[in-house]
Amino acid sequence: MKVLFLFIVLFVAVSSDMAGECNMSAFYLELGCTPIPSVDNTTICPDAFKCPDLHPDPTMCYYRGASYTDRSPLPQNLIKNPCSQACSCRISDGEPQFDCAAVDCVESFDSDLQECVKTYELDSCCSTANVCGKDAIAALKTCQVDGKTYREGEIFEPQNTRKTCICTSDWSGSADNSAYCRDIDCGLEIHYQDKIFDNCAPIFAGNGRSCPIGFECPSTTTKVMRGLNLRSVSAQCVFGNQTLSVGDEITVGEQCTTCICEVPPFVSCLRQNAC
Repeated sequence: MKVLFLFIVLFVAVSSDMAGECNMSAFYLELGCTPIPSVDNTTICPDAFKCPDLHPDPTMCYYRGASYTDRSPLPQNLIKNPCSQACSCRISDGEPQFDCAAVDCVESFDSDLQECVKTYELDSCCSTANVCGKDAIAALKTCQVDGKTYREGEIFEPQNTRKTCICTSDWSGSADNSAYCRDIDCGLEIHYQDKIFDNCAPIFAGNGRSCPIGFECPSTTTKVMRGLNLRSVSAQCVFGNQTLSVGDEITVGEQCTTCICEVPPFVSCLRQNAC
């Protein structure tokens, strides 16, 4: 029993590090994909992932393995992203997608424009309160994280993790405590159901460890540029109806965006921050 417990703890720790340190890992783990270890086992970053069939039936929407018919609602208690509210399945032109209510965060502010600190709850999308006035702000506890100071109630994302945390008086410096940290959920299947269905490529800003800012889909001008599979990875990427090997690139119209088969089975795109 002790050995099993130790294995579970180590697996959770490795998965957490993987999501925060390896490109595309958080993307795949949210979709329920299984990592395929690197051939030389010198890094925690997988060579590829094995994904379940994300759309066994193209006439239905899918979220975390469960199917939903046209116009059926997605139970709110199952949604892991607090900014995704009142979502329901919609089949349009033969493609599944979820429609959700728009969440507008209207942050309140003091009429005298005095300094205020917006405070959050762990499972809230928007700030839930303001602490205003120098004395009230000075009374707040603080957290030192990655060289920055946060006040009690403020939200932050520790480096090399895929966590959102709230500064509390109990902050211990560890992002593994569920009392004040939660996994970041991008709502991939909710907001990009149709893009995933079409085998489009997620676009990331800066690196592949954040939530996608959009997807690049196949078009009549799409071309594949064959590259070198330097890591000798046998798994392949799928982009629309095309199959690519690791190292192959996709030409896109956006000059600042580069798309490549790096961690199968999805092609991934990076957009330079300078653009």
